[in-house]
Amino acid sequence: MPVGLPPAQPLLPPYGHLDRRAVECAAAAARYYDVPELLLHAILQKENGRVGEMTRNKNGSWDIGIAQINSGWLPRFAPYGVGAQALRDNSCTNIYAEAWVLRYNANLVANDWFKATMAYNIGVKTRAPERLRAGYRYAVEVVNRWWKLHQYVTSAAALARTESTGP
Repeated sequence: MPVGLPPAQPLLPPYGHLDRRAVECAAAAARYYDVPELLLHAILQKENGRVGEMTRNKNGSWDIGIAQINSGWLPRFAPYGVGAQALRDNSCTNIYAEAWVLRYNANLVANDWFKATMAYNIGVKTRAPERLRAGYRYAVEVVNRWWKLHQYVTSAAALARTESTGP
C-alpha cells in the first residue's frame, strides 16, 4: 500500500469472499489511482477470484488472484517487484493491480469507464468481433453490478441519516 495517504474509509463492509483488509485496500487503491471504488467491487464480484487461485485461460495465459489479473500484465508489474505469487497470494496487492489496470485502460479511452471495463476483460487493442462482443457483455454485467452497489450505498447512507435524525 502506498505511504503518505491517510486510510480511506471503505464504502462497503466486508462481504462474500472480501474481508475487511480487502475492502479497505479497494478504498485505498480507488483513491490512489482515481478510479471508482464501487467499480472495483463490481469487477471483483464479476471475476469472483480467490486468494491463492490461478485460472488457466484458453489462450494459455493465467488469471491470477482475487481480481483475476491476467498474466499478460506481469511484465508491467515486474519492475516494481510484483510477480505472480504476490498477485496470487496477497489480496491487497492484487486489488492495487486491478485499480492500476483499470486506470491504465481508462487513460487510453478518455476515462470512459464502460470502455475501460471492456478493456479490463479483453484488452484495448482487441478488434475481433467475437472478443468485442464478449467484452461488451462483460462490461454490461459489471456496470449493472456497479449501479446496484451505488444504489445500495446511497440507500444505506440515506437510511443512516434518517436513523440519526429520528422521526
